[in-house]
Amino acid sequence: MTEPEDRTIAEDLACPVEIQPGKDEATPPDWTWRLIGTSLPNAATFHVSHSDVSPIMIDVLHPSDTPPDAPFVVTKDIPIIIMDSLDKYWAGEAKHSLPLNGIRVPVENDTVEGAKTALAADLAAQMRLLLLLSSSGREGRLAPQLRENLMLLSQFLEPRTKSQ
Repeated sequence: MTEPEDRTIAEDLACPVEIQPGKDEATPPDWTWRLIGTSLPNAATFHVSHSDVSPIMIDVLHPSDTPPDAPFVVTKDIPIIIMDSLDKYWAGEAKHSLPLNGIRVPVENDTVEGAKTALAADLAAQMRLLLLLSSSGREGRLAPQLRENLMLLSQFLEPRTKSQ
């Protein structure tokens, strides 16, 4: 079955889209770029959605990236993603190796090394909080997703010893 060469995309049976000149259904009618909601998890969302250029790099969080004051140290390399928003570097763990539950937002710093250190500190603080919650006397009251996060983090983090 041959298709006519002058067929428009509106007539395409494989792409059943109603096309009307000047109509944009992808944008809600009350949306305006001037409205920025206060429900943004942090500035990373703003940067990701409003940067003209956002180069993404793949990197690894090494044990040496753990800050000296963190209560837990990174024991195994963790694949991470670094985004350059042109004024800050944002680091976040890669979901395929550390699929933490819940909302995870990247941490920022002025340098790649600083963002990696900030991410290691954030993961250590999260581990500490989960351990505190799990030992708060309400045995078994930790949400299943938080228990899973605790198990995942314990594969990559261990308590700091005096020699570390």
